[in-house]
Amino acid sequence: MIMHTFISRPGKRIEGYRNSSPRFIKVLAVGENARDVIEAVNAEERENVLMTGPLDPNGLQPMDEPVQGIKPHAVVVVHQQGDQDKFPFLIERTASMLSFVVLEKDGILHERDESKKVRAIRAIADLFVTTSDPAFVTELVDNLAS
Repeated sequence: MIMHTFISRPGKRIEGYRNSSPRFIKVLAVGENARDVIEAVNAEERENVLMTGPLDPNGLQPMDEPVQGIKPHAVVVVHQQGDQDKFPFLIERTASMLSFVVLEKDGILHERDESKKVRAIRAIADLFVTTSDPAFVTELVDNLAS
């Protein structure tokens, strides 16, 4: 019966519940302006947030490629609307959860102006979000990594 009362409250997290081990989250930037957002996430120095550092845009690898031998449970890709889409990763379905966040410039998403690469990432993402608030990325990473 007690379990039933917990289940009957949709949207509520069970108080004090945490996974037995932290989830590893890999955060990637598409374009120069998205790097600032990634650096803000990196400044928090979470042990379970994986960063690759600058990569060669011509060397393609899977988005969920392990970092220092650790395979991520989720991948967050961040793109600033209007930035060039230099993205050194294969655009293919990942084994882990894929979130794609587009940071809007004007508060309006101009889908016609998106590059083929951005549209391709958007098409395979498990979660696609547009926002004008760069702090959303840090919040999303915190939620996924907890």
